[in-house]
Amino acid sequence: MKINMQEFKVHMEGLTQEDAGTRQRAISGLAKYSGAEWEGSPDAVTLAIEALIRSGDRRAGRTFDGPFRAEAAKTLGNIGARSKSVVPELLHLLQNDPDVAVRVEAARALGKIGAGAEPACQALAAVLSARGGGDALRGEVAWALVRVAPNDSATAVALYTATADRSGHVGVCAAAALGSIGDVGNAVPALAARLSDPGVRDAAVQALYRIGPKARQAFPELLAAAKDKDRLFRESVVMALKKIDPDAAARAGIK
Repeated sequence: MKINMQEFKVHMEGLTQEDAGTRQRAISGLAKYSGAEWEGSPDAVTLAIEALIRSGDRRAGRTFDGPFRAEAAKTLGNIGARSKSVVPELLHLLQNDPDVAVRVEAARALGKIGAGAEPACQALAAVLSARGGGDALRGEVAWALVRVAPNDSATAVALYTATADRSGHVGVCAAAALGSIGDVGNAVPALAARLSDPGVRDAAVQALYRIGPKARQAFPELLAAAKDKDRLFRESVVMALKKIDPDAAARAGIK
């Protein structure tokens, strides 16, 4: 699968234009190319990387706005480890960009790259533990970390610490990420504890549902939550109970 080079050249030319709208359409066009398309077009990878790094260099004298930089991060994530310049550039955006939406996209891109972004592990853990980055960023970083280094003991430690975060969103993301790598012993109690938090309880019960029978430890908290007045939440809890332990759910009168 290859990139349409005629179309690609149009996008590349658009990156150099003075008009911000033209530049945005150009970078959005590049961001739509899949990893498979970049894989089949190594010449395009080289050209795109050079242009993207130039666009991110503030010393070039042109200011590229947040939406442009976010699409650039997405493009880099799709290119992935096909260029050794990708991870350092994404790390630069993750750690230094003034726009939190760009940093979120950089974290997502690193997670998409996965093991190829292993050098970013320490930086991701640092962002996860720093409370100044915003909940959306830190939640995305939790998932990126588990995708980049799922078997690293430092990943488990960083995620476990974050399960008790004062931010419910960060805590649930970290616990769900832990559960995704099999650490249900720590993930399940952390998720069960969030079932009483109105802001994140839906995400918590969905994470417990995904864990399934191994989330049996959370059964008492889920039974209590099944009495909630919110119908949609209650239905989600019932689905989780039936998946985790259908026999126990039936004995408890869950239908």
